Amino acid sequence: MKCNRDVLVVSCAVGVGAAAGLVPAQAHSSGAIFVQPGQSIQAAIDQASPGDTILIMPGVYQVCADSTNGLVIDKSGISLVGLSTPTERVVVEKCDTQRNGIVVVPSEHKDCMGCHESMAPPFALKPGIDDITGCAEPALHDVEIRGITVRNFENNGLFTECVDGFRIVDVHAEGNPNYGIFPTLSRNGLIARSFATGAVDSGIWVETSENVRVTHNLVEGNTLGLEVSNSDDVELTYNVVRNNSIGIAAFLLPEIYDIRPGAKRIDVRHNLVYDNNKPNTVPENHPLRPFPSGQGILYIGVDASEISGNLVVGNDFTGIVLADFDVVAPGEPSCGDVCGAFQEDQDARDNHVFSNLATGNGLHPGSPGENPFFFVASDLALLSPSPTTTNCFEKNVFDTFFWLPFGPTAPPDCD
Repeated sequence: MKCNRDVLVVSCAVGVGAAAGLVPAQAHSSGAIFVQPGQSIQAAIDQASPGDTILIMPGVYQVCADSTNGLVIDKSGISLVGLSTPTERVVVEKCDTQRNGIVVVPSEHKDCMGCHESMAPPFALKPGIDDITGCAEPALHDVEIRGITVRNFENNGLFTECVDGFRIVDVHAEGNPNYGIFPTLSRNGLIARSFATGAVDSGIWVETSENVRVTHNLVEGNTLGLEVSNSDDVELTYNVVRNNSIGIAAFLLPEIYDIRPGAKRIDVRHNLVYDNNKPNTVPENHPLRPFPSGQGILYIGVDASEISGNLVVGNDFTGIVLADFDVVAPGEPSCGDVCGAFQEDQDARDNHVFSNLATGNGLHPGSPGENPFFFVASDLALLSPSPTTTNCFEKNVFDTFFWLPFGPTAPPDCD
């Protein structure tokens, strides 16, 4: 058996058929399939053809036919639309110990637990499973999920894999411990007007993807609110990010550098990022464990990106930080055969930080024993040792700036 892998990318399974005893959904010649409470959403997905829209009436739904996933879409051109109202939502809850809420995956990536020992990071593969990375080309196209709450699954709320053209709108991911909304190996996507809370890892995570817009979302009560890793051309705009341990983070990660090298043009504009001071309670062996809480916007190893027009206030440790990977994570990175290329790429370069209001940050960084980087506490910071850095700051409103290794000083201007 061959499975997609990586320490962070999920290769996932598919649900089969309708739950036993449930009434099938009703199809209409217009291309709409209606699902009422007591009927099976998965049965409607299975009978749908490309171009069909599945309309789900408000209610709480469980589909128990698959022990791993609540719902699975493994075909193109499907719209799954919950007819939620301000007072009544379409809610998909786990059945027994299901691990994932809604997964959008190509059919050849079925049988999650046949490949993986766990659906929690680092998504370890079972012994003897071939270690194959990525997908050469997206296998699915034009999938929409809208108006649905995905709640209390064992691991993840909603994720896509190998999808070109996805729209995730008005999706609430609540109490899914690993990731709330998680597109991976996908492109040309939108995540809008959605809500993510209760993730021990990330509320919304865009990983190894390209051309994704994340806009007008609310993320709160997660360890990491919005995360982008090893992705290009991602835009995060007009989001409210509050009460997480870290508000917004963009990373170049060595573990997945072989799958997608580089992290460029990750633009963060016009977001409200405040009071991200939730204690970091991830387990000791978790990749996020070394990161202190109280951070607003954190960029590590990212290039050619823009941070502009954000309001960043009340974060106890730092407001906006640009950093080289080697500065914040010294030692041998876990990048295997691509370590040489990763080391050449790990600096943060050509980033432009401008017109942000960043005040009232860095006032409670913790003691040296609690936070080894306590001395960095500031509204703006650049953790890059090069005195000729190509990162620049202009027209920001701030009180404090820290540049490692030069200490409190003026930020480098833009030409």
